[in-house]
Amino acid sequence: MLSVSRMKWWGGVAGGLLVVATSGAQPLARSPFLPPNAPAETAVTVTENAPLQFVGQLGEGEGAMYSVFNPATRRAVWLRVGEETETFSLQGYDADAETVRVVQGGQLLTLRLEAAKVAAGGGAVAAGPLPVAGGNALTNSVRVNPTPADEARRLEAVAAEVRRRRALRQQAAEQAAQNAPR
Repeated sequence: MLSVSRMKWWGGVAGGLLVVATSGAQPLARSPFLPPNAPAETAVTVTENAPLQFVGQLGEGEGAMYSVFNPATRRAVWLRVGEETETFSLQGYDADAETVRVVQGGQLLTLRLEAAKVAAGGGAVAAGPLPVAGGNALTNSVRVNPTPADEARRLEAVAAEVRRRRALRQQAAEQAAQNAPR
């Protein structure tokens, strides 16, 4: 029996309580949620303090690419399994363990996918419309909650802009025809 001091209490949904007991026992070797005939997981030994980092994956299956980052050179490269760079080669990928096997300088390294890190502060940019220098009839005619009169003015501004652009195209075509060799 566990003592109350060895239990953690967490507030549950809709006022219920969830009790999580911590007895200090070792974790289960096999998940009780797997089907009975599922193969047992094999432990993957990740290389500690490796000189490279596995930082990303693009796609799945045969054509998938994996990003390996070298903190010393501050460069990342995207490779498929079997490809190599000047300093290392990508030997394989284990989807269950989210690891890649890399050979660097004759040494096999197993790299786990790095967790994403989010930098705090100052990076957010307020969303909104892009500023228009001086604006024009089209941008100035847009309203948040337009009345029928506002909408009629906006449509007239669109029609006027279409006429203006057609006239410019016609004028450019006439100038090109005059300057064309005969």
